[in-house]
Parts: sequence; C-alpha cells; structure tokens
Amino acid sequence: MDKIVTNLWILFSLYMLVFAAMMTDLWSGVRKAKQLGLARTSFGLRRTVDKIARYYNMLIALTIVDLMQGTAVLYLDTYYECSIPLFPFVTLLGAIGLVFIEIKSIYENANKKSREKINDTLALTHAVLADKGNVNDIINDFLEYLKGKKEVKDESK
Repeated sequence: MDKIVTNLWILFSLYMLVFAAMMTDLWSGVRKAKQLGLARTSFGLRRTVDKIARYYNMLIALTIVDLMQGTAVLYLDTYYECSIPLFPFVTLLGAIGLVFIEIKSIYENANKKSREKINDTLALTHAVLADKGNVNDIINDFLEYLKGKKEVKDESK
C-alpha cells in the first residue's frame, strides 16, 4: 500500500509541474504582449484553457498505461515474488515532453510572430490594392482570406 501512495504523490507532482509550466508560458505570453503593446484578449486565454485540456487528456491516457503496468507489477510481486520497480515511467516521459514544449514556447521569439502577422497584412493589402476591382470583390476576397480558403498572391516578388 505504501508503494501505491508514493506513486500517487509522484503522479500528482507530475501533473502539478506540467500545470506550473503552462502557467509560466501564459505569464510569459502576457508579458511579451504587454512589451509589444498588443491587446491581451480572451482569445489567448481560451487557447491556454484548450491547451490545458489537451495536455491533461494526454497525461490521463499515459497514466492509464502506467496503471496497467502497475497492476501487472503488483500481480507479479504478489504471486510470483518478482520484484519490478513500481513507477509511472510513461507518465513521467509524457510530462517531460510537455514541459519541453512549454519551454520552447516560452523562448519563442514574439517579434517573429508579430513580423509574420504584419507581412501577411501587407501582402493582403497589396493584393487588394493591385486588383483595384469592385468593392464587393475586395470584401469577398478578404472574407475568404480570413476563412482560410484563399491564398494571397503577392505579385511584387
């Protein structure tokens, strides 16, 4: 029973450390947005909540694999006196991977993201002005671009 309680504490610690990494990434993103003078909207927070849900769905699935492995280890230990360490290895590996993803996200260059958005906007503006077509066509092209259905053709290159 002592092994099981210890493993539950280890699992709880892994879950909390992944959560701490996600909150650090959120804090870093808010700080970067503040430095760049960008509006902090609920869109970013919704993305964070979605990320938390996806990460914990994966961690729960990995924990189930560890529970299956733990059940087999306890069975072998109880009935065959075969001593294999009871440890949530799969969840640990998944948690390490998620924390590395968060570290990469924290150190991502915020200016690169801003430049890409500005370049997309400039390319769209250039394409619209070069077309000099009907206002309805311009609006329809813009709406299609926002929906992701249409690529912007930059003819200045």
